[in-house]
Amino acid sequence: MKYLYSLIFMVIFAGVATAAPAKIKERAEYSASLNSIASITMTWYGSLINASKTDEPKVHFDTQYTAALWAKYRSQYPKKITQIVITSTDLLKQDKDYYFTVNSNISFMKNNQKHTHSFKELFIIQSSLLKQATQLSPPIKDIQLIDRKVISVSSRVGYNRMHYKVREFIYAWLSHLDGIDSLDSVMNADAWLDSATYSLEIGADKSIGSIASALKKRKLLLTKGGHLLRSLKLKTPLKTSDTKSHFTLELIIEWRGENKEGTPVIAKIKQILEIHINANKAWKVISIKEKHLLPSISPWMGLLC
Repeated sequence: MKYLYSLIFMVIFAGVATAAPAKIKERAEYSASLNSIASITMTWYGSLINASKTDEPKVHFDTQYTAALWAKYRSQYPKKITQIVITSTDLLKQDKDYYFTVNSNISFMKNNQKHTHSFKELFIIQSSLLKQATQLSPPIKDIQLIDRKVISVSSRVGYNRMHYKVREFIYAWLSHLDGIDSLDSVMNADAWLDSATYSLEIGADKSIGSIASALKKRKLLLTKGGHLLRSLKLKTPLKTSDTKSHFTLELIIEWRGENKEGTPVIAKIKQILEIHINANKAWKVISIKEKHLLPSISPWMGLLC
């Protein structure tokens, strides 16, 4: 195989640390492609859980989205899926496409009994995902089922549709932070990018304003590089009991790259996004709070998110 770089892009969702390119240019492409592809696949997996015809995901296959292609790929999975646990993934780029291998445990109901199968799948995604101003979300060229086995695993809680919806949204947001806007529609960005407030705290420097002004200011420090998600928590604000339509997402993000002077920079960033779900089920960010913490020198271990 002929790779874009000698280093294979690789990310592990569970169990070990993430391996990422060291060079700034490679790091920027790695994070942007990983975040974009993660958002796309989270959309796909979330749609499989207790899915019906009306729940078809807004995922584009080839150059357009069609119900026939959704049904074709959906037929590779069992019916009545109750949860999906992603155990590991690999990401690499060959020629003009990205190859995203996903290992998962998929639980489903059949004859009133719960079953779990392990799946190994390959998503082939067009590299156009890194282009600016794309009208449609990056298209999936193919989803190939490589292996499927019956397994016995203990029951786990929380890997439902909301689990994947949250990650679909957050990876799209990280993709936006990395300068890619082709997934803005996934976040319903037109409804809040110009209205949400953004408070930024970097050392003693504190400011509050629009998202555009905050991102312009942080660009002076985080010039070339990329964001990787290290932890994610969903919390309900104390001021409301409406857990279904109002909540916060607390993120810990690692950024590696260089500033405008070319000096290497490592940043550990805490973000809190306050989100409201409208009556039409569209998500709207009300505010973003960002604080830069002391960077972690030791390698990150454990879950990617």
